[in-house]
Amino acid sequence: MSSEPAISVSGVSKCFEMYNSPRDRLRQFFAPSGRKYYREFWALRDVSFDVMPGETIGILGRNGSGKSTLLQIIAGTLTATNGDVRVNGLLAALLELGSGFNSEFTGRENVFLNGAVLGFSRKQMEAKFAEIQTFADIGEHMDQPVRTYSSGMYVRLAFAVQACVDPQVLIVDEALSVGDEKFQRKCYEYIEGLRARGCAIVIVTHATSTVEKFCQRAVLLHHGRLHGIGYANAIIDQYHALLYSDEKAYLRYLNSEATNDAAAIAPLDVAVDLDVGADVPSSPEPLPAAPADDHAPDENVLPAAVQETHTRLRAYIENWSAEDARGERCEVFMVGEPVIVSARVRVLDDIDEMQFGILLRTVEGVSAFGSSTMYHNANLKSATRGGVYEVRFEIDLALCEGTYFVTLALAEAISHADMAYLDRKTDIIILKVREPRTKGTGIAALPVSVAFTKLR
Repeated sequence: MSSEPAISVSGVSKCFEMYNSPRDRLRQFFAPSGRKYYREFWALRDVSFDVMPGETIGILGRNGSGKSTLLQIIAGTLTATNGDVRVNGLLAALLELGSGFNSEFTGRENVFLNGAVLGFSRKQMEAKFAEIQTFADIGEHMDQPVRTYSSGMYVRLAFAVQACVDPQVLIVDEALSVGDEKFQRKCYEYIEGLRARGCAIVIVTHATSTVEKFCQRAVLLHHGRLHGIGYANAIIDQYHALLYSDEKAYLRYLNSEATNDAAAIAPLDVAVDLDVGADVPSSPEPLPAAPADDHAPDENVLPAAVQETHTRLRAYIENWSAEDARGERCEVFMVGEPVIVSARVRVLDDIDEMQFGILLRTVEGVSAFGSSTMYHNANLKSATRGGVYEVRFEIDLALCEGTYFVTLALAEAISHADMAYLDRKTDIIILKVREPRTKGTGIAALPVSVAFTKLR
């Protein structure tokens, strides 16, 4: 596999001219040089990253953050104002629903039209047509005008064309979200096959579970700027903090996250091996005795990075541990055994209602289980400045054998559907689940009874 990036994005910016009226647009056409009748809107500002062959990278961000604009620039359908994009190899792009299709043409005619756009001769597309037709699975509609297609049929045909031409680079922008679940699964299985053959894949989606499962790395865009690039699960954490917080709370989260090594940026190497020792303590940290005073914490007990920014923090997680049923620190558990995860929280400002969450993920970054005090009606009311609090989760590990990483999160509950992140410790505890005799595969260790019965 080549060591050269399949996609190289260097300092890309995109500015759109925003006119208040058609008259201003006409004025601009005849205006002397330097006169402006428009205001500038920068959809992207100085974005840079590489995607290696055989790597799948997810792009996250709120609506309007510049995700689709970036993909259009990579795909070559939009020109950057500044910066440069280089793509090595055949690029296939699944952008807006129905893009690249002539609505008056039949599905069959559009297959050959798209093939011509991608640089394939009619003879080459004829050789691929049977595979495309089988993958799309739209039956007799293949010979009907695409204007008669449902959105799901559009996506089926568009994905079949783009994927079956064996691209070196594949770009997917939200389009798969309109397909049925069976077809989505079929598409992602095919995407995995493309990646295994060395195809570089860029996916834009709001479904973080998709990024967790299929992407080695992720990019976070906010107001057109690159706010994060790294391991997928760390960027998902940052995206959630952005999604569920206002701007000030999000900036406080970034300040607190500066003290957490687990958010370190992933290297560009496609074979992403999680170096546990580099980012996560090899064993859970014990909970030391709480200070006797109930007043504001002494500066000496604050971590150095927190001392610099604690005036902007309202609360933070200062200690954590995992224990077995006997109350002893432990990281190895048998399937079904209980684990008690404890954390100590130090409060620097009065908080009306405090919420604490826990998330268990696999080595691949897939969420195995998550819960919070909100789900159990156990949020802390009126956390007072200077207070130190402990929260405990007791969880029966009904998980299949494997290694799981625990993320802890602290937030202020604003309403039932809204919260502001205060602190997060990503992949901070390791739990190793063992099973004496394998009884199943996957993530969940469900109770199973099975037997044959002779019928005749």
